[in-house]
Amino acid sequence: MPRLSNFVGVAVEKKAIALNAVPAWPGIKDDFILRYEGHEIGRIRRLAGVWEWAITIPMAMPTWAQGSTDNLEDCKKAFATAWGRIMSTTNPERLNRAWELERAVEARRQRIDATSQGGKIEPGSGDR
Repeated sequence: MPRLSNFVGVAVEKKAIALNAVPAWPGIKDDFILRYEGHEIGRIRRLAGVWEWAITIPMAMPTWAQGSTDNLEDCKKAFATAWGRIMSTTNPERLNRAWELERAVEARRQRIDATSQGGKIEPGSGDR
């Protein structure tokens, strides 16, 4: 089974980018969610013998923010290079808005899960 737990991407403004990868699904190998500073930023997976990668933060992504390679090492490098490019070319305020949207989506998902399991929703905890 390929190992992908932590890897260091490219340097952005002379700072190394540490990415954390966790399995996307229990018991499924070759499918990983990538995180950066606690945020889910992308995915690496093997599909039909090809390693695919994509940056998936909640904002419009350029065409170069996804791709495929023949092996895991090249896939990790390609992802890290693209993420470094996103970090160096995206306004920090824009990234903060993406993180806010990510948090809002997660909060809504938790409310839906609680409701479907008979949990109570507190008044005023609607979508904001």
